[in-house]
Amino acid sequence: MSDNSEKLKKLLDGELGPEALEEDPILAKLAERIYGEEFLENMGLSRGESKRALSETLSDDDGDDLLIEIIPPFESDIEPFEAPTSSPIKSETSETSGMSKSGLVIGLTILLTGLSNLFGLLSFLGNDCTGGGCPTDGHTRINWASIGHLETGWGWSPPVLDGCIGIPDITVLGIGIIALVWTYLKR
Repeated sequence: MSDNSEKLKKLLDGELGPEALEEDPILAKLAERIYGEEFLENMGLSRGESKRALSETLSDDDGDDLLIEIIPPFESDIEPFEAPTSSPIKSETSETSGMSKSGLVIGLTILLTGLSNLFGLLSFLGNDCTGGGCPTDGHTRINWASIGHLETGWGWSPPVLDGCIGIPDITVLGIGIIALVWTYLKR
């Protein structure tokens, strides 16, 4: 087996001469298939001789049909199925587009509420405020951390135009932006 491997390696490396190909018709046929008909002609071998020698070599073996492989039919217990009538991509797209629309609405609502609050546009919610620090005193921004105290001055702060912004305001704006980005990336 190693002799055949060495011959094949030499054939592939181009180190075999015409004498070796004349002696071994299988190698001659391989050379013809690998390098083409012209290769054998350039080496001085006739194609007919190599074909005849190859057929004689194969017919000396167990029969003429060594190169024919009969594949038995494939039998399976699996029954054929019918193709789906609706595309699963369309149904997933419609579900995700519905989620995208609701995510878009939620993200925009949070972001717009946060921006409106920064500029004091939600001060109408403090009509019932009593004491100091109410919207009537110029504190028109809701303190998100004290949202339960809108009826007192603790629930209100000066707007962003007065140069003040708090961490809860930044958090609300961040949540709105994150919701919009999340919705955009889910599409």
